[in-house]
Amino acid sequence: MKIREKRRLLIYLELLLERFITEQRNETHPNVIKYFSTEELIDIVLWMYPKTWTFEALENRSDKQLLELIGSDSNIVLYLIDQIEKSTPLYPQLRQEEVTQFFSRTQNEMHYLASKPVDQWDKYDVSNYRSLLLKTGTTKKVFGIFTSDVLAEDVYAVTTKPSYFFDTYKEAEDEIKNIELAGQFKANELTIHKLYLIT
Repeated sequence: MKIREKRRLLIYLELLLERFITEQRNETHPNVIKYFSTEELIDIVLWMYPKTWTFEALENRSDKQLLELIGSDSNIVLYLIDQIEKSTPLYPQLRQEEVTQFFSRTQNEMHYLASKPVDQWDKYDVSNYRSLLLKTGTTKKVFGIFTSDVLAEDVYAVTTKPSYFFDTYKEAEDEIKNIELAGQFKANELTIHKLYLIT
């Protein structure tokens, strides 16, 4: 699923959650049981009550009992939102252990970077490694919106990461226009940088 598709889905799930909360719905829709397996219902209960329940204590319960523990559609929507957010890629790190695992996993131990310590890499080496990550499907190129004081080389180091990433530069540009129209920032206060995220 593309990042844009995840964003769309998240927006509608958040709107649905607001509606459920406004309507004070405290039950689950009868059709929910048709679309969730017992294991998925157990996952939701464990997500909601990690310190109260264990898998062993739940595995013999019926789907109806599991739904009673879940309590409402709001809790299911919250769980789905959390799962989508968790599935959003993370930033690749240039740690020796991670690099070693990558070359081992891709059976590319003969590559010159596999034997060169990460702390000795120059910009060319980093670029070469990111290219390998991209070619093997380990990472995906995305675009993020940052404040204009963030330089391209600092995108992985900033403490406040972008809330959303975009599949194309154009999508990020369109979002800057929306932000400007909303009066949150002026266009010259924001910039777009390319990043590589783990898929």
